[in-house]
Amino acid sequence: MLDWSDSGIKHQAILDGNNSKAMKLHQLKYLLATVEHDFNITTAADKIFTSQPGISKQLKLLEEELDIKIFQRSGKQLVGLTATGEQVVEHAKKVLHEIENIKRLSDNKNQVIDGDFRLATTQTQAKYVLPSTLTQFHKRYPKLTIDIQHASIEHITQLLLQQKIDFAIASDSQDLHPDIIKIPCYHWNRTIIFPQSHPLSDEVKPKLKDIAKHPIVTYKEAESGNSSLRKAMQQEKLDPNIVFTARDADVIKTYVRNNMGVGILAEMAFDPKVDNDLFCFSAKDFLPQCTTWIAFNKNLLMRDHMLDFIKIFAPHLSKETLQLYFSQKNTIGADGVSSSTESLLPMH
Repeated sequence: MLDWSDSGIKHQAILDGNNSKAMKLHQLKYLLATVEHDFNITTAADKIFTSQPGISKQLKLLEEELDIKIFQRSGKQLVGLTATGEQVVEHAKKVLHEIENIKRLSDNKNQVIDGDFRLATTQTQAKYVLPSTLTQFHKRYPKLTIDIQHASIEHITQLLLQQKIDFAIASDSQDLHPDIIKIPCYHWNRTIIFPQSHPLSDEVKPKLKDIAKHPIVTYKEAESGNSSLRKAMQQEKLDPNIVFTARDADVIKTYVRNNMGVGILAEMAFDPKVDNDLFCFSAKDFLPQCTTWIAFNKNLLMRDHMLDFIKIFAPHLSKETLQLYFSQKNTIGADGVSSSTESLLPMH
């Protein structure tokens, strides 16, 4: 994550440190902070621990020094970016991200292992998959503060692009951004759950057509609306009645217990001991496997502890397989190696 604080600014000029009219790093930081906070300079100033007049002055100086109009204004208020301003912002992001990469390179060389290790993931992964991985990781790197954010796939993409997280771990099948590399790690199946008093309890082995007759409680699908559940239903010309969605498996189980519908959730999220009041049937015969992947921004310099995290999370992935993904630095994504890798993945 970029350090927005003035104390983190060690270099005063990009072009010429002795030229008072040179473009400054802190001007670029102020520019991005202002854009990130919807052109509200007061909010931006609060977030980066500086003054509103200071930001206003530096943004004005930046426009004067570059001799271009970056912002659209309504009176004295900033309301947006000009077309040129949008290009300036994109280049400013690249400059500051590369400065961050230089710092990461230095930390690697000097074996500096502290600060934050940032993940974005789903509730199911965070609760049922990651505890053992993060416990091992923490023992190896006790000075790192582990931060987990729960986020939708759309939000995860933005966090990766903005380099506000190190990794994302999720299972959505949609394509992300060309700058994001996804490494498939393991497969898992879904399970069907319902109360013991539910009509489906009379079925020896419920099929998809049996489930489609009842309201369904399941995970919230991506905004693309292209879920594998809907695809499977459409293939059998069924129209699912999805009455409740959530990103939290425990919330799904709660509403199944309240007779809102038949639950469909990750097999790993069902505990026969804890959830012994619910019937559970595997959906592997009529719903396709899901694949959990770990993703990162290919423009972010990989720290040594990040590589170790991947090895702990997916120890079955060989060094050669990982190198295939890491070598995608100058290509669009990693789809060229994903199919062969996925066929060898274990089940969780």
